[in-house]
Amino acid sequence: MLPPIPLEIFDFIVDHLHDDPTALKSCCLVSKSWVPRARRYLFAQVEFTSHRCPIQSWINAFPDPSNSPGHHTRSLNLYDIKSTNAAGTIAPTWVHHFSQIEELTVANFMSRNLLPVSFVQLRGLSPTLKSLHIFHVSARLSEFFDLICSFPLLENLSLHFITTWGDADRWYTPPTSPKLTGSLHLIDPSPLVTRELLAFPIGPRFSQIAVSCPVESAKLVADLISKCSDTLEYLTVGFDYPTPGLLDLSEAIKLKEMRFESVGLDVRWVITALRTAKSANLQNIMIKIGSSRSTLVKTIGETLHREWEDLDHLLDQLWTSRSIRPKVTYELRRAANGLGELVQSFLPKLASKGVINGV
Repeated sequence: MLPPIPLEIFDFIVDHLHDDPTALKSCCLVSKSWVPRARRYLFAQVEFTSHRCPIQSWINAFPDPSNSPGHHTRSLNLYDIKSTNAAGTIAPTWVHHFSQIEELTVANFMSRNLLPVSFVQLRGLSPTLKSLHIFHVSARLSEFFDLICSFPLLENLSLHFITTWGDADRWYTPPTSPKLTGSLHLIDPSPLVTRELLAFPIGPRFSQIAVSCPVESAKLVADLISKCSDTLEYLTVGFDYPTPGLLDLSEAIKLKEMRFESVGLDVRWVITALRTAKSANLQNIMIKIGSSRSTLVKTIGETLHREWEDLDHLLDQLWTSRSIRPKVTYELRRAANGLGELVQSFLPKLASKGVINGV
């Protein structure tokens, strides 16, 4: 009679199948002793929507939070307003199933009339949360930032197309703030949201920032970047025709990579930002230029032409004197005929080095 197989061998088998959900489900049918190990991978990421996988189905399957596989969940995704509001009315304790998550995504939380939705249930959802991503959400300013401040270990923050209510609704700023030392990703941030991020008592101290914003938020975004200047290593920034000189990177001594994105052909703000960059760690520069208007290609003025010549000279100087690898990418769109040839002619030194290409 063969000796029993050590339990460690079974654990090794399940661990080896960590990325094969079908096989893991089969393991659960082999033996009850395999279920806890398989659940660790099967429920590592959970996603709820009101149609495909409503929260109520989860509650029906696992009514007891203390014995829920949600304790194995590390990434929780909540899509659309009904996926939490309905369950919150029926079973407000559903959040206790997910007390160990490290990443939370909340998306499409907007009612038909764009009235604010509530974030109260999600406050302090997990003390281990490190990444929070919020997309297409309408909420009260106070609840929105109370949610962010309820996660003391929060490092990474993504805010895309946020609508806030209650401009005069000043929320109480806590004595401490989340860590906010990882990455920040902003798309179309309102001035109010950006201003409140600046108001955190400690930080933010992001090492990576990627932001695309309209002109009305440009000044506040530039202030936010400056506030993170002594910790910033990677920067991607897209402004819609900002004032030249807006972005000062002279204090960003750890900066390793910069990416500039512009919807127009005016590169003056890029030049002024590059001239302030003093970081000895800077290695890569990428400039992405795009235009959807053919008039911009046909009517380039003498002033703008000189600016492009300055950009070519500055990037070539950085290439030769500091061994920085610049790259210029242009977007060819339907109405922008000739944009590629224009960029090539504006940047002859870089064109000769083969660092200009189109997408």
